[in-house]
Amino acid sequence: MVVGLDIDGVVADFLSPFLKLLETRVGNGPIAAETIRSFNFKDHPFLTDEVVWKCMEKVSYDPEFWENLSSLISPEDWSRLEDLSRNAKLVFVTHRHVRETYSIHEVSSNWLRRHGISRPVVYFTQEPKGKLVQDLGVRLFVDDRYENCQDVAESSQALVLMPHRTYNQDFSHPRVHRIWGFQELFTHIDRLESP
Repeated sequence: MVVGLDIDGVVADFLSPFLKLLETRVGNGPIAAETIRSFNFKDHPFLTDEVVWKCMEKVSYDPEFWENLSSLISPEDWSRLEDLSRNAKLVFVTHRHVRETYSIHEVSSNWLRRHGISRPVVYFTQEPKGKLVQDLGVRLFVDDRYENCQDVAESSQALVLMPHRTYNQDFSHPRVHRIWGFQELFTHIDRLESP
């Protein structure tokens, strides 16, 4: 059984450093994570589409931004993911942008190695993730973005898990299961693998 994971918002903390970048651009002081009700930052009291887009573009060209992200999961969780990886049962599927100025694949793979994944398998796409997840034969997929969860749920046979975040709390879908802690992933894996 192959498990597929998004990186940002699932195992890597993208939001905290991105909010700091937005704060410096906007100059309105701290932006609380709780104020982000949608990951496209729509309907935020003072964040405009233009500011968000410029900051997204900035980080997409900055390898240090990605290299310095903090982990969202415990060392024990990383160890369990490494067990899956060693058995060719783990892939990462991300919307990180590929740029000609540096290798986002190398940066992402090195970050995963630093956290214990000895041979990371990472796929980059700007397309909806559902078709790729189906083509890879992923049976269980985890993503924090509700748009990705919905697409994968409707375009693949994978069981879809969505970690609870402020920006996805209003979303529900009959084929997307909300999880409250990363360890729940392993409970679902055990259920799928039991005869």
